Amino acid sequence: MIVRKTRPEEALRVNQLFAIAFEMPLQNCPADPSNPKVHHWAAYTDGGEMMSTLTINDYRMNFDGKECRMAGVGGVATLPQYRRNGGIRACFQASLPDLYAQGYDFSYLYPFSTAYYRKFGYETCVQKLSWELDLSLLNLPKVAGTLRLAEGGDALLDAVMALDALWERKYNMMVLHTSEDYKWLTETDPAVKQEFTYVYSASDGTAKGCTTFRTVAESSGRNLICSRFCFADKEGFYGLLSLFKAMSSDHAFVKFQTPADAGLQYLMPEWSLGAAKWSVLANAGMVRVVNVMENLKKARYVGTGRLTLQIHDSIIPENDGVFALEFRNGQAVSVQRTKAEPDLTLSINLFSALIAGVCDFDAARNWMDGIDIRNPQAPFSQVFYRKPMMIVDFF
Repeated sequence: MIVRKTRPEEALRVNQLFAIAFEMPLQNCPADPSNPKVHHWAAYTDGGEMMSTLTINDYRMNFDGKECRMAGVGGVATLPQYRRNGGIRACFQASLPDLYAQGYDFSYLYPFSTAYYRKFGYETCVQKLSWELDLSLLNLPKVAGTLRLAEGGDALLDAVMALDALWERKYNMMVLHTSEDYKWLTETDPAVKQEFTYVYSASDGTAKGCTTFRTVAESSGRNLICSRFCFADKEGFYGLLSLFKAMSSDHAFVKFQTPADAGLQYLMPEWSLGAAKWSVLANAGMVRVVNVMENLKKARYVGTGRLTLQIHDSIIPENDGVFALEFRNGQAVSVQRTKAEPDLTLSINLFSALIAGVCDFDAARNWMDGIDIRNPQAPFSQVFYRKPMMIVDFF
């Protein structure tokens, strides 16, 4: 088997392989030889036939208030006749050390199987709340602001970017966007595409909420399905819902996703009679730390303390070992390799999830397999604790 990055002239074959493997239109496939932020790995037979591919998308993202580099993995595909021959495994074993060498902090992907991707060091990460509101039963507080429809151009670009930036600064794993990422907004054409983006602004002109949605015919009626739903505060939330309430004569339900902040349930004025339903999307992707040392340097801690960690990583050798961490006033002051006895031993999977902020350490020690505590007095909860997390980009 041969494993390497693909060449620009192989982009068509990458897309053909993906289209065949997933039985989808060729135009929806991932390879774009003109995009310098995307590259592809492939596994070939000894005779040179491409068997498997995966795509690496380059992103900047937020982690504990610091800008980090994230490799978004997508386009994972194998031709049916070559499945279970180790092509994808070989691509991960080659690409992950390369990501370390290139200076990435994290990798993220959306799995078809969590058990499968755990083999490569990924662990479940972001949770989201999925909402379904009955528009006929929606009784909202009044808002004094205005709603504006995006119809192309830059008119609402600054407002949408400012709203996105609020979440990008608050939530771990959020992609940090630039103006180049907003073609979907500047080139929108709602009359033709039947996809609608609205911005709600308060009476003083401050943008408070943004949503993008389309109508989908479902068994329960013509429903409004949101691909974007972002708000700054309570007024922004109610401002967006006021738009959907105004459409209730033609639509039955609105559906959207938000961060899994438990307090958001108190924004709903009515829960009875099925007015509102929510569920937790327990797996909105999987995370992997690419560089343990840099990750420990950038993480935010609670107070002051010391912790010695042993990490097992079978794919990136630089991550496999014992690390002595000292932190003061919430920031790392020293991270070094050591031969000292560890306070805690865990796999790269669990380290990735815990440092990202999936839960506090007491929950982890009760429910996660593979945590080996050597020193019960060590300040685990000052290093591993629940953090706000969200991701809205797909790749």
